[in-house]
Amino acid sequence: MPVPTDHGKTRMSLHAAVLPVRQSYSLFWWWSAALLTVWEFVLKWLALLVPSVLASESVMCGWTTYDDEPAWKEELTARLWQIDVFVSPAIPVTMVLCIWLIARRGAGRPRVHKWTAFTGVSLVCLDYGLTRALALLNQMPEEATCSVDPATFNAFPLEYVCWIFAPAVFIMIGAWAGMRAPNRPARRRPLPWRPIALVAVVTALLVAVGVVIVRLTPKPPPAVAVDGTPHHALVLTGHRLAVLDLVEGGGEPDRVDAPDDRFYQFTAVVRDTAPGRYLAAVSTAGNGAWGDRSSRIYRIAVHGDGGAEIGERVGGAYEGIIKDLAVSTQGRIAYSRAVGKRDEFLEIDRTFVGLVDDHREWSAAGSQGLGTFRDGGLGLHWRDPDTLVFRAIPPKADSPRLVALDTRRPGTDLSAARTLLTMGVLADGTALTVPGETRMVMSQVGVERIWDQQLVVVDPAEKKPIGSAFAPGCGNLAAFTLDRSGRHLLVSVDNKAGHFVGDPPEPACGNAPPYQVFRVDLRPPAGTPRPTPRAASYPGDATPLNLPQTPVWSGKSSVYGIAW
Repeated sequence: MPVPTDHGKTRMSLHAAVLPVRQSYSLFWWWSAALLTVWEFVLKWLALLVPSVLASESVMCGWTTYDDEPAWKEELTARLWQIDVFVSPAIPVTMVLCIWLIARRGAGRPRVHKWTAFTGVSLVCLDYGLTRALALLNQMPEEATCSVDPATFNAFPLEYVCWIFAPAVFIMIGAWAGMRAPNRPARRRPLPWRPIALVAVVTALLVAVGVVIVRLTPKPPPAVAVDGTPHHALVLTGHRLAVLDLVEGGGEPDRVDAPDDRFYQFTAVVRDTAPGRYLAAVSTAGNGAWGDRSSRIYRIAVHGDGGAEIGERVGGAYEGIIKDLAVSTQGRIAYSRAVGKRDEFLEIDRTFVGLVDDHREWSAAGSQGLGTFRDGGLGLHWRDPDTLVFRAIPPKADSPRLVALDTRRPGTDLSAARTLLTMGVLADGTALTVPGETRMVMSQVGVERIWDQQLVVVDPAEKKPIGSAFAPGCGNLAAFTLDRSGRHLLVSVDNKAGHFVGDPPEPACGNAPPYQVFRVDLRPPAGTPRPTPRAASYPGDATPLNLPQTPVWSGKSSVYGIAW
């Protein structure tokens, strides 16, 4: 109300003069919060009215799985979804009503600011809680094929949480501005810039020193087991990369994050020249088959504590899917990749074998990989510093071969590789050369060996197996590799391969763990205990070598690629 002054003039009371200013501050923060809550709906309307505006934000996903969710979970999900459908649009509407109430009745009434702030913050928290609950109840399957990493749908990164709660923070700031007591402002004093600057500089230095210490602190060196073999192995489990602990022998593999949201399907892994160092190939999902695929190669470091980190990228971007990686003792990196047909993305158009540093490739029409549809890996590896060996079916051949490619010879025809070993018509498999030897360890997994797969030791010069190194029994061979010395063999076995016996049918492996990993000693010292000798499964089969084998891991995660 007007107050008389000594000069006969009137002035507004301090209370009446300050309140409108405080109201404007409060409303500013409330309108900021309201705009943040409306922004999501604006984007949705833009996507409907102008699809091209948000075309790059579209994410496609697909998966096939058996739905065995309990009924209570489905009912709870449906109820929560109905509540969320009401709460989400109710937030901006409530914000506008609170703004109207503050503008009309907020001046000088702290309770109005308290209750409006309580209402707004409660709705924001409720919406976040519903979102988290729905995400936990309906997690994206790991086997889903998406245009971005499906793991991002199950994650709530810090920046997302900050965005969700930003309106709540603005609301509380607005309430604080509206409830401040309208005291006479004190005479403005200059800010003490020097102490503030000193504190800022000291804080920045402390943060910088902390970052430097963390980065310069050496990681634990690669650990080894009692027998001198690596403590950890880098494996492929589904489309994921993971670290397997071969000493503890149990638990699920520790997943390694993908290097990019689009490049998340790991397809190949190999040991590098230094202990604890690996290379891994990762690809985009494309259209879910062979079309629109692109691959990259990254260096991976596995430390003594089992932690893994993705390092620098090697080479460029490669069209198609990289199926194999191979590193020579000199550090030369080779790869194989398959490219789908442009008009038929379910079929492979060409298969390539290339050298990263030499920027050179050899190619052949069609697919050359392992499996019924020949879409698996080639078992690519270095036999000597200049020779690559892999599985292929040359033109006019009626069975798979192990072929050797001399990387020094001119030309780009992959079919020109010479034959090392010819398999039977119904046979199939891949091989690895034992370091420092001419012998090879070869898998026998063709159609003729659905029930009795095995790993045999062969010498290409003798044209027949020397003996059987490992037989999984009721399971299937999933992957195998050799250690750096060539003495030990690491084998992954799939006991859930779909084999059933008896009437009624029961799993052939009974209660065996779904997946197992075994270590086999190819050169056991004299006096080492050996398993009970067994006879060959069929006449003409390789004689079992009865080599010592040790189960080193079992679990529920598939292991379809190993680097050790």
